[in-house]
Amino acid sequence: MPEIVAPGDRLGERYVLEAPLGAGGMATVWRATDLVLDRAVAVKVPADGWPDDLARRLRQEAKAAAGLAHPSITGVYDYGEDEVTPRTGRFAQRRRVPYVVMELLDGETLAARLARGPMPWREAAATGARIADALAAAHAAGIVHRDIKPANVFLTPVGVKVLDFGIAFTGTSGGPVLGTPAYVAPELLTGVRPAPAADVFSLGVVLNQALTGGAPAPALGTPPEGVPAEVVELCRRCLDEDPGSRPAASEAARVLADAAGVQLAPFPHVPPVPEPEPEGEHHPTRVLDEPPPGAPHPAEPAARPSGRKPLVIAGAAVGAAGLAALLIGLTTPGSSGSPDAADRPSPSPSRMAPTTAATACTVAYRIDGSWPQGFQATVRITNLGTAAIDGWRLAFDLPDGQSITQLWNGGQQQDGASVTVTAADWNRSIPPHGTVEFGFLGKRDGGGGRPSRFTLNGGECR
Repeated sequence: MPEIVAPGDRLGERYVLEAPLGAGGMATVWRATDLVLDRAVAVKVPADGWPDDLARRLRQEAKAAAGLAHPSITGVYDYGEDEVTPRTGRFAQRRRVPYVVMELLDGETLAARLARGPMPWREAAATGARIADALAAAHAAGIVHRDIKPANVFLTPVGVKVLDFGIAFTGTSGGPVLGTPAYVAPELLTGVRPAPAADVFSLGVVLNQALTGGAPAPALGTPPEGVPAEVVELCRRCLDEDPGSRPAASEAARVLADAAGVQLAPFPHVPPVPEPEPEGEHHPTRVLDEPPPGAPHPAEPAARPSGRKPLVIAGAAVGAAGLAALLIGLTTPGSSGSPDAADRPSPSPSRMAPTTAATACTVAYRIDGSWPQGFQATVRITNLGTAAIDGWRLAFDLPDGQSITQLWNGGQQQDGASVTVTAADWNRSIPPHGTVEFGFLGKRDGGGGRPSRFTLNGGECR
């Protein structure tokens, strides 16, 4: 389909288009440069002949994804509209063109990976766990994805990303059945309102396909030898025709992560759904709009053919993942594990939780990837105490002119080099010997140093 933009075009006086990365439906994703933040991004732009309501769809996609701060959901940075004179196609007049700006991903789609054959079961389970974890976060926010399929899952050197939150639904019984037919839950064929269970069914189809290497099917195939019984049973439950018999996405994520031996961010709590409101009132679950007409990461990565080019779309463009974990013990000032606590200055009040005492714990700070002017990091807090930490605030200083540009699984305050990260509503409690994780994208003007000192709820790191 002809493009209405060309390399070198500038959108919003900020995003310079460089080259198309891939196309699907009525839109093309372009690699671009953000002139304000001096970083590479992905920009989704309509192709020639796009329908008049595409702007609404793209805006809805941007709003939905931007509100989901999760490491396995593609980050959305911006939405805009600009006047463009089409370079080709049937439009001769300038037209206002919508666009969505996303993080740029390095890697390949799950569809491309499965085209080479089935995954080892650990790799399939770990990938499924991360998809389920992303869905759990979306469902907790009242969002149903409605188009989970291998083409909407991106495998990057530092993790799995779920793409494309641009699916449409009218909200009325008997409306159009949207999504990709081979992955659509059977209840949607009757025109019922989509629910989280529909996404879980699609997850089951994807997991079944990843394990068997066959075509997508709504029934469990014969799993390869060696697949644990709990993974097979989980897949079977996801594919149950009865939506009420399927597991929640958070349960699927836990089962698959435990089987594959991977760790995920804390799972969001899905609140009970209120009683249905009268017709025309606000509904507690938002269902997204129709799509225009996101190196294997897990434990048993499959070999990739040399010379493979990245296939498309959005995500922090990172280089080879550098895993450098800094384990730092945290102890309560004055405790037996802190002999010099009396000589230390008291933490500033802004870094102390008003109702939660510090407890013994460790912090792991890991650089997941880096590029010339930025990096991605994961921070894991482990509670070594015997009591839960209810509400946490982790404070540290970023060196070398670094700053955080995007953070997930928590909130942040930054004053110069000083950063304080606070718990999200769904991960505020750290059980005894439990962990929480948050991650962030950072910008740096100088070197690649790491924080050397942390405080958790006023407890100083050693």
